[in-house]
Amino acid sequence: MKKIGTSAHIGDSGIALIHQMTNKMGYVWHERAGALDAGIDGEIELRDPSTGEVSNRVLFVQSKASDRLFPGETDRGFHYLCKRADVDYWMSADNPVLLVCSHPQTGEAWWVHVQPWFADPGHRASGRVDFDKSTQRLDEGAAQRLLNLADPHGRAHVAVAEHRNEDLTSNLLPVAIPALLYSAPTEYTDPRQVIARQRERADEDVRHDYILRRGHVYSWLPPEESALRRITNGPTDVVETAEWSDDPTRQRWLVQLLNYALQRDVSIDCAWHGGRKVVFFRPTPDLKPRNIRGASGRQREVFKPKFKKKTPGEISYCKHAALQWQFLRLEDEWFCALTPTYHYTRDGHRDSLFLSDYLTGIKRLDRNLAVLGHARMWATYLHGEEGVFEPRETILTYGKLVNFTANRAIDDADWLSDPRKNDTDTDSEFDPLTTDELALFEVEL
Repeated sequence: MKKIGTSAHIGDSGIALIHQMTNKMGYVWHERAGALDAGIDGEIELRDPSTGEVSNRVLFVQSKASDRLFPGETDRGFHYLCKRADVDYWMSADNPVLLVCSHPQTGEAWWVHVQPWFADPGHRASGRVDFDKSTQRLDEGAAQRLLNLADPHGRAHVAVAEHRNEDLTSNLLPVAIPALLYSAPTEYTDPRQVIARQRERADEDVRHDYILRRGHVYSWLPPEESALRRITNGPTDVVETAEWSDDPTRQRWLVQLLNYALQRDVSIDCAWHGGRKVVFFRPTPDLKPRNIRGASGRQREVFKPKFKKKTPGEISYCKHAALQWQFLRLEDEWFCALTPTYHYTRDGHRDSLFLSDYLTGIKRLDRNLAVLGHARMWATYLHGEEGVFEPRETILTYGKLVNFTANRAIDDADWLSDPRKNDTDTDSEFDPLTTDELALFEVEL
């Protein structure tokens, strides 16, 4: 009668445990046939969990499983003695080799990268490997470290999400829109003529928050209550915005009106740039820096002139906090997706000749926290928190940025690091924004 010994069964359980852990990391386990085993039990191949794409980057694995305690095992660690032939075989490999010691019955496993450990002459002479249970556990949390081993030069370097909760702040700002808008018949079809007609009297407020569609003008305010009354030739009708939200064509009309509404809501402080489709904070009359206090109480510069080094009294360019946005309807609710950016002018009004260069430079410098702070500043400004900004009338009512908790997270250091670059690498390109620039216009106090 054929039998499978206890040690073989435990060994097979150890490999099964490695297979299970590899799958949880999102990688692929390839087991080698037992007859061909010469010190390597299998391979871990990198795989992008989000796309399923495999990268042909592998780690060799040798499994050592036991249901008994390993030599010197405590709650903190243990050691394992390796055969010289095994060590020589592992050290000759071109790929990283992992030695994995496990207790299949408890579902615990620990790993060590063999090559750097046995590069120490003392370790190689003794054949002993010391394991720290707290730092060398083989589980889902080891995914990023294994990725760095298999792909040290970044050829397939993708940060892998860990199974842990992370609080996230989105760029989605809930928006409450008026329930009604107003319509009146008109013979005008050219918006430029509408603006010119409104400007016939200098003492009236010119409205830009309207659209012309199918012989009608639509606006957030009844036309008879604004300068738009000059272009109408009939009575005003009331339209429910809920009806427009459910019709694809009229929803596009509504989005255009929402865009005009936001421009109107910030017009007391911000100018509209039609070419870039952004609003940006206007310069101060004396071109001095302008600060606004955010919700955290810290000052943020939203306008700042930069002076030439050789002629300190002459302005090189002006930097403005700016905003791009997009209105979205998600699950029957309206949101404004904020995309903070910057604008650069020569004198606070005319575009800088180096606008594109400055934008490229600042976006290369900005990191996640800077962008997050910038988005929060705009959200706070639109929301109009009491005691933070001067009160102003707005067409739309803005909420606060949507927050949620994800059950997967990526370590920022791993996400931002580029293993292909050394710490001594420098960027030789000229960057006009690297001097005296504070992240997110943050003011030094």
